[in-house]
Amino acid sequence: MADWPVSLAEIKLFLRIDGEEENSLLATFLAAAQEHTENYLNASLPEEVPTPIKQALLLLVSHFYEQRSGEVIPPVVYALLAPYRNINW
Repeated sequence: MADWPVSLAEIKLFLRIDGEEENSLLATFLAAAQEHTENYLNASLPEEVPTPIKQALLLLVSHFYEQRSGEVIPPVVYALLAPYRNINW
């Protein structure tokens, strides 16, 4: 996860998780959050990820971790990502 836009330590701090038991699950959620973000942006994440995109990733991982029944993604995620979206018509 060294090349991921958000570290496992940042995710665990955001979610207030101690210990190592959830590491694999959190890594899976981060991969899903990154893919969802890139799909929404219509672009790969840059090497230097802007803070709003990092915040959106943290919120997505948190959402996936806490809401496992398919609830709607919070609109704030899209509000954070919208300025970076690459729209091609």
